[in-house]
Amino acid sequence: MIWMLTCEHYSNGVPLQYAHLFVKAVDVLESHRGYDVRVAPMYLRLEPLFDEARFFRYTRLLIEPNRQIQDKHLFSPFTAQLSTSEKADITSRYYHPYRTGIERFIEQYIDEGVFHISLHSFHPGLGSQNRETPIGLSFDSKRQWEREVAIIWRRAIQELSPTHNVRFNYPYRGNKNGFTSYLRNCFPENYTALELEVRNDVVLDLRQTIYESLANLRGVIG
Repeated sequence: MIWMLTCEHYSNGVPLQYAHLFVKAVDVLESHRGYDVRVAPMYLRLEPLFDEARFFRYTRLLIEPNRQIQDKHLFSPFTAQLSTSEKADITSRYYHPYRTGIERFIEQYIDEGVFHISLHSFHPGLGSQNRETPIGLSFDSKRQWEREVAIIWRRAIQELSPTHNVRFNYPYRGNKNGFTSYLRNCFPENYTALELEVRNDVVLDLRQTIYESLANLRGVIG
């Protein structure tokens, strides 16, 4: 089985051509709205375990790589008012190369089976909601194999760190309209996807635990 790691919200970078749109938005770029805070150190720690690892190099405020092309939130308030030609430029230069590259990689190895982890971090609070659970594993509950892998992985995490709770389909459900859902439709067989969500205030503390749990998982499922 081929293991692939992706990170759709790795960076808050902005292409120079569109930097003027964010001159007054530095604080927003550096917040969770701009990218998944502290997810990069987790990605770099996990990368050696995978056969392939890719991340999106720009802020989701430029364009949201985790949403489908027809989604009304594909462009943020900073880019939604751009002209049709400018939006087409952004999708062709940044959005499509990232997603199409991953899709083609999976297609190349799908006969061997592909296990895909999409890595994210989440904010401890959303409005009045207090997100106390530090780790979420999201998957499509209709896919029995994904559930079974999530159960094995949760057990591996909790054996290493019994005090850290792990919840399924938290803080978002795995069948939402994201990149992994799109890829499941493209590859109904031999493709397994889980989204790893780590609360951003504990990402650095959990890097080694997640790394070791995944190493153990790879020893079990191949």
